[in-house]
Amino acid sequence: MISIVTKWWCVPGREQEAVAALTDLVRQVEDGEPDTLMYCLHTAEVEGSLPPPTPNEVIFMGAWTSREAFDDHRNGKIFTDWLEQHLDLFVQNDNRLYVSAEFANRFAGFVRGAAIGEGKP
Repeated sequence: MISIVTKWWCVPGREQEAVAALTDLVRQVEDGEPDTLMYCLHTAEVEGSLPPPTPNEVIFMGAWTSREAFDDHRNGKIFTDWLEQHLDLFVQNDNRLYVSAEFANRFAGFVRGAAIGEGKP
């Protein structure tokens, strides 16, 4: 299994559009990519965070069965079509999504049922 934590930044003033588009992406990935084990998106909580994030920050936490499965997601039709349609909602560098990313190998931990999405939109 391979995990990743990434950060994207919404274009200021377009945060609600971006969150709606990302919510749609989550549904598509959940329905169409069985090797994506976890795909959780969060908006930044500025209060209490150190260092404080910008309010237009989006944090992804994802996990795939393998690095190959991640590459299939990143290069696959669901993500590439979605990104082509919604790239204008996010900060870019040289017409590409500006993103920070860190891969991780989980060595311990758990996910409780409530974290899976019960009670979430």
